[in-house]
Amino acid sequence: MAHRTRAVDRLEALRVERLVRLQGAMRSLDVEACVLFNEPNVRYATGATAMPVYALSAFARCAVVPQDGTPILFEHPNSMHRSAERTPDVRPMHAWEFFDDPAAEAGAWADETIEALRELGVRGDVVAIDRVGTPAYLALGDRGISVRDSAPVTQEARRVKTTGELALFDLNAPLVSEMLRTVEGAIAPGVSEREILAEMARAMLRGGGEYLATNTVCSGPNTNPWRAEATDRRLELGDLVYVDTDTVGIEGCFFCVSRAFSVGKPTPSQRATYAAAHEWVTATKELIRPGITCGELGMRTPAIPERFVDQRYECMVHGIGLEEENPSVCHPQDAQSNPGTLLEPGTALVVECYMGKVGGDHGVKLGDQIIVTEDGCRTVVPYPWSDALLSTE
Repeated sequence: MAHRTRAVDRLEALRVERLVRLQGAMRSLDVEACVLFNEPNVRYATGATAMPVYALSAFARCAVVPQDGTPILFEHPNSMHRSAERTPDVRPMHAWEFFDDPAAEAGAWADETIEALRELGVRGDVVAIDRVGTPAYLALGDRGISVRDSAPVTQEARRVKTTGELALFDLNAPLVSEMLRTVEGAIAPGVSEREILAEMARAMLRGGGEYLATNTVCSGPNTNPWRAEATDRRLELGDLVYVDTDTVGIEGCFFCVSRAFSVGKPTPSQRATYAAAHEWVTATKELIRPGITCGELGMRTPAIPERFVDQRYECMVHGIGLEEENPSVCHPQDAQSNPGTLLEPGTALVVECYMGKVGGDHGVKLGDQIIVTEDGCRTVVPYPWSDALLSTE
């Protein structure tokens, strides 16, 4: 009972911390109200989650957030009892999807939402929204409500983590380590990629995680090019295997940690690719500190070997929290959209790379999740690198 009480207190403190940051960002950007459908945003604003995978693709729940005061969570009616344990004001959501007349149902949703806005003291006719279906967008417009993008608000709020969020990363670290340990322990000739993925998912779910965002366990020829997912291919001696955890863990904390392993003794070429990736990740982490800008980091990061440039990963560094977030740092060859953004203590980042030649028989994906500290950064999940692939023998 005492353990449960402490957990409830911790989650309530986390909800309040996040709401303070969100409403502070709304005030600084002169946003009177947000209507949030994106599942991580709803969770950030209210502390409550329900059917997260379903809610990512369906308009099943939303949060109406004023600059000051308590947000209203419009929840799927059958999930209200759960969310009421996590957030103060929960009301039934009037959904419009899956009806034969979505326009009429969206009109009812819009009326209820506008009534909630007025109840919260919102007098303007502009609301910030992250995503909304066409019937609801049209219904708001018919009622004189204009829409602006909520991304500047939510990105500003979520860019630096609260004390509770940092503790949540550390709470998840043993779970992610166990997932990687499970993958490494399952690697053997004859085992399929999907079987390894299933064992990783089992470890994640048994440890309290929620779901996998991708299914990235790849072997042999499936490691090149990047962005493949697990298949029924069975591992063979001489293969490389890489995994990207891409896990929504305990309390929705996202983890994007990548490792690569060998099946048997690796070849010199595999070792060289792995060494290049390991050296790049290690050197880039050493550059990260508070006060450096994204533009400066992008220019100082070690160059990727020319043979790997064409298949470079889509970015070098990106934010992480309840999902993959901002800020991001692009490769020098690519446009940097936020060169002046400063890294601050408490920013959570992923440093990652893919190294694989066009047409090559293998590739390596490595990445670490880090927290910017007062004097540098720390790795949240310090899972060991592969001795076999770092060996020169």
